Amino acid sequence: MKRPIGPDRRARRRRQAVLPDAIELVVVAVRSGRSPTDAVLAAADVAHPDLRPAFDAFEHRLRRGGAFADALAAFADEIGGAAVVMAEAMATADRYGLPLAPVLDRLVDEARAERRRHAAEAARRLPVALSFPLVACCLPAFVLLAVVPAVLGAVGALGESLP
Repeated sequence: MKRPIGPDRRARRRRQAVLPDAIELVVVAVRSGRSPTDAVLAAADVAHPDLRPAFDAFEHRLRRGGAFADALAAFADEIGGAAVVMAEAMATADRYGLPLAPVLDRLVDEARAERRRHAAEAARRLPVALSFPLVACCLPAFVLLAVVPAVLGAVGALGESLP
C-alpha cells in the first residue's frame, strides 16, 4: 500500500533530487584542494535553496564545536538517501586519512545514475499524464469541429429531402 505524500515527504524528495548537484560541488571543492570541512562549507554557499537548512544545521554544529563526522551525520539524517552514504564516506576518509576524491567520484556516479533512473521513470509516466488533457480538450474540439458540422449537414439534407 502506497503512503500518501505529505509536505515532509515532498520536501525530502526535492532535497534528494538536487543532492547530486551538491555532491558534485563538494567533489569540485575537494579536487581544488580544500579540506573536507571547507569543501562542504563551500558547497553550502552555492547549494540549492532546498538544501540550505541542512547545510545551515551542519555549519551551526561545526561552529558550536561539534566534530566534522557528527555534523555530517546530522546533515545526512535530515536529507537521507545518498547523503547518508556521502556522510559515511567523508567521515571515514576524514577519520582515517583516506583519499576522498575517488570515493566522492563514485558517489557522484551513483547519484547521477539514480537521477537518470528517476528521469526515465518520469518519462514513462508522461504519456499517461498527458492522456487526460488529450481526451478532455482535443477530443471535444474534434467532435465540435468535425463531427457536429457533418451531423448538422446530414440532418439539414434529410430535412430538405422530406416532402
